[in-house]
Amino acid sequence: MKLIISLILLFSLNTLAKDITPYKYVKASEAVSDFVKVDNILVIGTEEGIIDIYDLNKDKLVDKIMLSKHKNILGDNIRSLIVSVDYLKEKIIFATRLLSTWREFYIYENKKLTKLIDESKHMAIQKVKFIDEQTVLISTMDNAFMLYDLKTKKILYKKQLNLASFSDYALSEDKKYFFTADETPQISKIEVKTGKTIAVYNDANKRDIFSVDYKNKTLISGGKDKRVILYKSPLSYKMTKGGFFIYAVALNPDASKAAFVKNEDSEISIIDTTTLRELYLLKGHKQTIIDINFYEKDKLISSDEANQLFFWKLQ
Repeated sequence: MKLIISLILLFSLNTLAKDITPYKYVKASEAVSDFVKVDNILVIGTEEGIIDIYDLNKDKLVDKIMLSKHKNILGDNIRSLIVSVDYLKEKIIFATRLLSTWREFYIYENKKLTKLIDESKHMAIQKVKFIDEQTVLISTMDNAFMLYDLKTKKILYKKQLNLASFSDYALSEDKKYFFTADETPQISKIEVKTGKTIAVYNDANKRDIFSVDYKNKTLISGGKDKRVILYKSPLSYKMTKGGFFIYAVALNPDASKAAFVKNEDSEISIIDTTTLRELYLLKGHKQTIIDINFYEKDKLISSDEANQLFFWKLQ
């Protein structure tokens, strides 16, 4: 009887969630593959080798990077897919995927594009993020990670985490640590400066992890087991579940709210991280969601496999 009452209460709480639709859209040049928002600047990477630089205050496109075209196996002229982008103090870094499946790494500064790593290095770069103006954290598909010096154009260290395929990583706000996940039920906390593993989270997820985020001493993960885990430490966590694979998760800046892809209809659930109660249900995506960015306490951006970004207000 207690179990039935608990389930009824849980269902009732979920049905109180408020439906939200986007208040704004930003259209990209092509299908979105990655994006980053820093202050008023929105940088959008696409599947067709174009990067849009959008000023949200001016509400317009202010710059664009267009990679050269090359022929694919069918003889069509195409551009390389943008795998990952980041922005810091008017500098943009990004990685591209070539037809060979190897990746290249670039920096764009003062309207000048410079290739830093080419395909001859045989790297399958998957994610790049600034640590500071001089150093970049790079992870590869084969689950290696490295710290790269932009000034000397040298790798400061490179380490192999394990043999699983890389999924995602999230930096701590001070960028001293990153939390990296792969196609296992394990997350590793690693010191950026040294590459040393500080802690391992492997008690709650049961299958491949797809997405992680870290804010205000809280770690969130989601993956193939449909579980959304909120960690305070490797052995202290809460759990809720979605109705399908959890392809993307995010925390707002104070970690009071969490967002995750809830179901096959690409709806985004917003929950209270203390009670796990569902507060809002974000509706509007028609394709598989690839990323969620909670940039303010009650504002977030999401993207799917189409060519626009969705802006949401929780109110």
